[in-house]
Amino acid sequence: MATTAIGSTRVQSIRRTVSIAAVFTLFVAVVFGFGLYLFALVVPVMRERLGFEFAAIGIVTGGAQTAYLVAALLCPLLTSRFGGAQVIVGAVAAASLLLLLFAGVHSIGQTGLVLAGLGATAAFMIIPTVGVISESVPLCYRSRVNGLISSGTAYGQVANGVLVSWLLSGHGWRKIWIAAGATSLAIMLFGFIALRLLASQVFDHEVPKRAENSRASGGRRRLVTGRNLTVWTLLALAGMACGPWQNFLSSFLAAERGHSLETIGQLWSTIGVVGLFSGFVAGMAADKAGVRIALALSYAVLACSALLVAFHSEIWQLQAAAICFGLSFYAVYGLIPAYISKTVDPRSVTTVFAVANVFLGLGTTLGNVIGGYIPSWYGSLKDVFIVASTLACVAMVLTMTLHDERRLHA
Repeated sequence: MATTAIGSTRVQSIRRTVSIAAVFTLFVAVVFGFGLYLFALVVPVMRERLGFEFAAIGIVTGGAQTAYLVAALLCPLLTSRFGGAQVIVGAVAAASLLLLLFAGVHSIGQTGLVLAGLGATAAFMIIPTVGVISESVPLCYRSRVNGLISSGTAYGQVANGVLVSWLLSGHGWRKIWIAAGATSLAIMLFGFIALRLLASQVFDHEVPKRAENSRASGGRRRLVTGRNLTVWTLLALAGMACGPWQNFLSSFLAAERGHSLETIGQLWSTIGVVGLFSGFVAGMAADKAGVRIALALSYAVLACSALLVAFHSEIWQLQAAAICFGLSFYAVYGLIPAYISKTVDPRSVTTVFAVANVFLGLGTTLGNVIGGYIPSWYGSLKDVFIVASTLACVAMVLTMTLHDERRLHA
């Protein structure tokens, strides 16, 4: 009887873990893949139809990251009040509606407002996942689950390439946003039902007492440690390098290299296909060699991808750059949460990750705004990718100053 009960509990735990991993991965595909990165792919056509300049692209994408930053600050409060899973599902629902609204924009101002909303929903979705996973997923599976969720963006990017290839030439860019919004609504409904049926524990929530809140507030200053500051800086550098890389790739290759949107869409699909497994593989590698080593290698590969885009224009060379970016991008955004989860007290994990996302928002905002002005300063978008490579190299060196998380638990 005891053996049967243990086996049943283990099956339930695995079922809950798989459900959370799958649903959260799809949710990330919505809020990041569709919500933030589809704009980077169709912006050349939108810029032509709506009539705005490169600087405007930097400003509106920077505004989206500013909204992400503000939402990151508010997220711990909302999660404490309503529960992590509730905030996650609500964020995905809001993102789906905003994607549908994107089909009706007629000015750069409207575009900026919708992008800002999508930036906020991305933060409201991703930040509570750390707490939900800590409470619902066994410790031995958490790194892999975090790695898989980090690859969720890849599913959205693969879909982005397919949507652009199928709909742009025959139906226009507005239909792309309608298709993305409708798909996102379906994913939200499916995910909500799946969690309710297979992992209903994630919706359990008790509002903390005021005394507990006061103790938590008093301990926040103790979170500002040298190790946490290094991790937060690494995420800011990732945002400064990866944000402009993504937002200006299509414009650079179309305007300065003469590549078609179909070709650029194939590059995004390559990034997405590689990302389908790169986050999970990076997580497994980190379990063997340590997060620090895996993260440093990821930043090195990111630097190589930017240099390939800046100085090479052949299709196979750009495909190599896309592969390198796909390997590094998803790895970085999976390994940093993994390092936090292994080195921070479980009671502080969500707050530390929220601050990390504030640094990410600041870094990405700064990178996008500066990237938008680089063409007017230096005459070419190529320099955006040179700067991105330099920042990735700085992050690689900084990563090696981190403590080996395996020794902390020895």
